[in-house]
Amino acid sequence: LPELLDAWDEIDKGGTDLAGIRALCLEDRYYLLVRACRRVDMLHPWILARCREVEESPNNHLDLWARDHYKSTIITFGGAIQEILRDPEVTICIFSHTKQIARKFFRQIRQELQDNALLKYVFQDILYAKPTQEAPKWAEETGLVVKRQGNPKESTLEAWGLVDGQPTSAHYQLRIYDDVVAPESVTTPDQVSKTTEAWELSDNLGTVGGRKWHVGTRYSFADTYGSILERGALTPRIRTATDDGTPEGNPVLLTPEQWDEKKRIQGPAVIACQMLQNPLAGQQAFFDAKDLMKWEIRPRTLNVYIMCDPARSMKRGSANTAFAVIGVDAARNKYLLDGLNHRMDLKRRWETMRELRKVWINQPGVQYVKVGYERYGAQSDMDYFNEQMEITGDGFPIEELEWPRDSEPSKDDRVQRLGPDFRAHKFYIPCVMSKQGKPAFWELEKGGAGGLEFKFKEYGLTSMQKGVILGGETFRVCKPIAKVDQDGNVYDLTRQFIEQQMLYPFSPLKDLIDAASRVYDMEPRPPLIIDEGSLEPEVFADGI
Repeated sequence: LPELLDAWDEIDKGGTDLAGIRALCLEDRYYLLVRACRRVDMLHPWILARCREVEESPNNHLDLWARDHYKSTIITFGGAIQEILRDPEVTICIFSHTKQIARKFFRQIRQELQDNALLKYVFQDILYAKPTQEAPKWAEETGLVVKRQGNPKESTLEAWGLVDGQPTSAHYQLRIYDDVVAPESVTTPDQVSKTTEAWELSDNLGTVGGRKWHVGTRYSFADTYGSILERGALTPRIRTATDDGTPEGNPVLLTPEQWDEKKRIQGPAVIACQMLQNPLAGQQAFFDAKDLMKWEIRPRTLNVYIMCDPARSMKRGSANTAFAVIGVDAARNKYLLDGLNHRMDLKRRWETMRELRKVWINQPGVQYVKVGYERYGAQSDMDYFNEQMEITGDGFPIEELEWPRDSEPSKDDRVQRLGPDFRAHKFYIPCVMSKQGKPAFWELEKGGAGGLEFKFKEYGLTSMQKGVILGGETFRVCKPIAKVDQDGNVYDLTRQFIEQQMLYPFSPLKDLIDAASRVYDMEPRPPLIIDEGSLEPEVFADGI
């Protein structure tokens, strides 16, 4: 850093050489901020390193940095000013969750270009001396316009909200997304979905070959940034408040005293999201994936319960309709046997429910199958099901699931009922998961209940599985629960179950484990195991 300051003095002659000042402002964002914009609070090696990092690769990154670590100053404030000075023909839009947030960034930039005498003097060909009087546009509602040759309908700089007042019929060469996620955007799944959809729509506001920068801080595992990361839409650049990303690490910018104070005041959950960019670090997940047991062969005798947690929207990003097929053995152990978890309309929900029941009621060793369907807002669903039963002649009882029966509904309360069975190691999942739909000892075939069928192949089996097969009970050998979603993509239900269980309560979707928890609403009973020897007639001493 001291060597850099000496180099600056050599180039700009101690702030007297206008050509040197101009060249440094255009090429060195750190100089622009520290010297030209008088941000001497940024004289720190870590901040310098972040400036260089952003300058080297500014586009198509998701910059998730700790709060108070200068991300907006470096990227949104300094970056927007530098882009305008480099090319006055540029059109830039700042997007935030709301218009009010975006215009805070806008006002800071406008004030700098309005009041910074050095910049206005060095860049007289771009900046107005009295912009409030001379500039064609210099207001929050219209944006600001510098001296430019072209006359596009977009201003040089504008600021808009994603979820309120997103512009139409506008196309910007540079889009800067700063604080797209806010506390009010993560309270419910609908709010997260609304923010994510607004972000998707804003992609149409760019130009061919346009650029985009993303700056933010995490608020929740399930926020829009989580969706962006999951899709791989941007390259993440994560900078935490400590050198190792943990609360116990050494702070990279704050003093140890400041870091200790933040940890005392903010608490672990806020520290995890806002300072460490890791929502999962804030508190322990409710469940432990290690508690899940694996089954290679299912019990010979089971009672089977089919539960559906329906979602009535087919929109992208909405909740899924989840079917969970759970078997209960004589020891009241529970087995994930089958199911689906993707978006489907009412007709498909009926077909899936009927097909799953048909498959499992005909399985050897299954004493009975019971079907349950969530009641809330589903009266039209039940009417449709009854109508289809009359048409097809395939009638069966459906238990309408209500939860709780005497208090307000709560998905979290339902899901947490799985905890005792998990921790007691009484919940089993298949030991085989499909890898691209091709597990070791099953051969993929089309068909089945809402998904795929696997044809048995005799290799890669365990000794226990081989013994069961020799006994003529191949049906008991576990196989992947591979299904096809509404877009034709293959997914593994077991993998989804593990992910939702492991990440709960932070998982973006909880539909599958919620459907599985409904087994407790079905009053599950163990199958009746009968000792066949007891059915033999008794032989009395006299032979009668």
